Amino acid sequence: MTIGIPTAASAYICGPPSFMTDMRDALTALGVTAANIRTEQFAALTAINPGLTARPTVTPHQPPGPVGSGPQVTFARSGITTAFGSRWKNVLDLADACDVPTRWACRAGVCHTCITPLLSGGYRYDPEPLGPPADGQVLICCAQPKTDLVLDM
Repeated sequence: MTIGIPTAASAYICGPPSFMTDMRDALTALGVTAANIRTEQFAALTAINPGLTARPTVTPHQPPGPVGSGPQVTFARSGITTAFGSRWKNVLDLADACDVPTRWACRAGVCHTCITPLLSGGYRYDPEPLGPPADGQVLICCAQPKTDLVLDM
């Protein structure tokens, strides 16, 4: 059995890059001209920090300056535990000061990109988010620790 597709036919493909490559090859083999194949890629992207240019990777470290006097914040994956202090408005600011890898777009107006799994501890929001995350998660862009805090980052 053969399937014939007129060369004037158009095809629309949406998917991850490897799928689109295979489909483009198959459609071309069936006679669809490359000019008539439209694509739209979707795939998981790497972690982003909008607004930042590429920079060398820095090993997470204690924040510079005086030690904070607030609750301890542990970034479990990064192996950093440090006291929260008045120098930081939120946990995201502290993570930045420690060069802990984060994912966020809050500062560019896209909410909920900074959702992080909460392993233990208590926090409060300032400002209060319009839509809080699910239980066991925290928005680090507006979270401040009330007690010692352990985050999966």
